[in-house]
Amino acid sequence: MLGVMDLKGTIVTADAMNCQKGTAEVIIEGKGDYVLVLKGNQGLLHEEVRAYFDGDCRETLKGKPGCYKKTVEAEHGGVAVREYYITEDTDWFSEKKKWKGLKSFGMVRKKQKIRDGTQEDELRCYICSIEENAEEFERAARRHWGVENKLHWQLDFTFRDDKNTSMAKTGAKKRQIMKKIVLSILSLVKSSYKLSMKKIRYVLSLDYENEIEKMLYFFIFLTNTKWCCFA
Repeated sequence: MLGVMDLKGTIVTADAMNCQKGTAEVIIEGKGDYVLVLKGNQGLLHEEVRAYFDGDCRETLKGKPGCYKKTVEAEHGGVAVREYYITEDTDWFSEKKKWKGLKSFGMVRKKQKIRDGTQEDELRCYICSIEENAEEFERAARRHWGVENKLHWQLDFTFRDDKNTSMAKTGAKKRQIMKKIVLSILSLVKSSYKLSMKKIRYVLSLDYENEIEKMLYFFIFLTNTKWCCFA
């Protein structure tokens, strides 16, 4: 999908599942930039980046222009403090050349104090093609969280994703892809139904053939409208 999109001047963000060398290559060839989340699926790379940001590194970056930003916000009944670190010091990474366009590593540390007195501490590491710019890094990370949180909520609420007991990794991955495709379709037709996505699924279950036909007519109208706008 990324291969057919116009990515020039955009920053593509992706979760850990899509943090792959092939993804980075497609984005750079499309003249875009990337900010990709690193987690355990990248094994040693995740461990190395996290270890790099431990200790004195963070204190050094705090004093370097463009490499650090801190935000304090009210969130979920408490106070969330986020610290953003980004560095172009990447020459130590032995597989740098395998990640096309790699320029920087980033890390976000989130500390949240809850009203009951408990505190959460979360670290997220990133591999990026952007330069040392904490403001830009912060915007990319936050926008990704906004989309990710909304998506995950819909998957849990509309598709009862938390009840999924699939054990096979391939099966679980394909199920997620299908759910996201369906979620995208429901998002497009939501305005015509004026119902929640969960209720739209229920309406579809009552009269599947006629409702699908109505959806197709709506898609044709939507496509023709967009075509006219760009003509």
